Parts: sequence; structure tokens; C-alpha cells
Amino acid sequence: MFISDSNELVTDSFTVSKHFNKQHKDVLKKIESLDCSDIFISANFSAYVQKLNIGNSAVRDSKAYQMTKDGFMFLVMGFTGKRAAAVKEAYINAFNKMAEQLTKKTAVEPLNYRVVTTIENGHAVSSKIIPNDAFIISKSSLAQIFNDPSLFSVDELLAVSNSVNTSIAEIARLQDAQFKQMKKQ
Repeated sequence: MFISDSNELVTDSFTVSKHFNKQHKDVLKKIESLDCSDIFISANFSAYVQKLNIGNSAVRDSKAYQMTKDGFMFLVMGFTGKRAAAVKEAYINAFNKMAEQLTKKTAVEPLNYRVVTTIENGHAVSSKIIPNDAFIISKSSLAQIFNDPSLFSVDELLAVSNSVNTSIAEIARLQDAQFKQMKKQ
């Protein structure tokens, strides 16, 4: 596998032929005879021409295919032999592990969540899932909330204080730089 020009993880028919000890022309035939939809083919396989050295400084064009991992798996599922069996087993094991993790996750995490929806001119313009401990408060009420001793622990208040102090220092630094720049002019 390698990263394509479009930043996707792909492989090509030459690599497949080498890895599975098949002639490249046979891999090409297999790709061209896959019984899948045109949409799947166009999304997962792209043909190109590669120049091959054939000896005595001679070069010839050779058709090849670049393929995504989905295209690779669809192709290899039709292969036989020990290497193909190993790839199929690894795929099945990965699928089973993912299914197990998803089953555990849904058993542990309830399907409860909170959503904030922004409405402008009577129309919902965005929705966002928020954590259960999130606060939604106006700026004018923000100072009041920190005066309630039951809402925050000392560590949480210190973290907020540090963050605010850092922001104030950055704003002061930027304003100082702007003031100095204005004095130079």
C-alpha cells in the first residue's frame, strides 16, 4: 500500500501480482472481469499506463490499475492460495474485532445525548451534540456562575483562572504591539 497523489491509501495491480505470485496479465483480467457495479469500479479502481523496461533499453507501455483498499479486498476475495487465505482470515478477524468493540460500546454507552440547535429567522441553521456537563450561558451571566460554590471544584476554578489569565496576557501583548506600531507611524 502507498499514498496516492490524492492522499488516499491505495495499491496497484503490479504490487498485487507480485504479492500473490500471479502474472500481471492475470490480475488485469481478474480486475476487468469483476462482477460488481460500475459505481464500485469507478470509485475503487483507476486504470493508468506505466512504462516498463523490457531489456536492451527498450520500453513498452503496460496497462495497470490503482485500487483502494475496498477494491483490493473485493479483488482478493476471489483469489485462492495461502496468501489469499491469510488476507481473508485477517479481514474476517478485523471485522469480528470491530463488531465486538461496537457491541461493547453500545452496551456501555447509553443512547442519551444533548443537542443544541441554533435557530435564525425561525429556521434551524445548525445542530450540535454537546456533553452532558456543558453550560449554555450568556456572557452577561458568566461572572455570576463562578460565584456559586456548588458548581465548580477548586481544580476546575484554577483551570478556568489560568485560561483567563493566559487570554488576558495575550490580549495585552497584542494591544501593546499595536500601540508600539502606532507610535512608530
